[in-house]
Amino acid sequence: ELQNIFDNSVLFPKTIPFAEEAFNTPLEAVNLWVGDERAVSSMHKDHYENLFLVLSGEKVFTICPPSDTAFLYEKDFDSSRLHCKENHEWVVRLDNLDLSDNENKEKSVSQRVKWIEPDVTEPTEFNDKKRYPLLHNAHPIEVRVKEGEMLYLPSLWFHRVTQSCETVGINYWFDMRFDDPKWCYFHFLKSIFDNGENVGS
Repeated sequence: ELQNIFDNSVLFPKTIPFAEEAFNTPLEAVNLWVGDERAVSSMHKDHYENLFLVLSGEKVFTICPPSDTAFLYEKDFDSSRLHCKENHEWVVRLDNLDLSDNENKEKSVSQRVKWIEPDVTEPTEFNDKKRYPLLHNAHPIEVRVKEGEMLYLPSLWFHRVTQSCETVGINYWFDMRFDDPKWCYFHFLKSIFDNGENVGS
């Protein structure tokens, strides 16, 4: 089991003591990530202080500061997942939708998740300027983390993640403090945009 791997591993520490002291919170979780250049996450944010350690390969982060929230078009979408049909065709199926219950199919309500649809790594002409007129104002920064290096990714920073080759990494999550000034600052900015969406283009 993964827990035994982490408990007995000599390849990486179980926690980061200086981080627990700096964040004033215990370790919340340790996650194992394995993938290559075909695996790409969408732009998103986490409510964790994140320390990412690359064990082999190279991780590629595209990060945007929380102040870019007005330009990234984070919206609520129905939660869904890929499903393989009997004919081996892949389809997207909404979560919490019982397809065998035809009477209540219309009444089923899927979970909602935050999602950022436009891709800040694509040239401007590949994104819909009419739907995302403010996207060009975002401030994406590419950070490449190589074997043996560690990246500190602050909570609420937006990030898109991929790899340049087959890569193995782990990250340490420390729960963010909700009495932190940046939590208030982030929601102040978001409320300005959400309540009027009147940021100039």
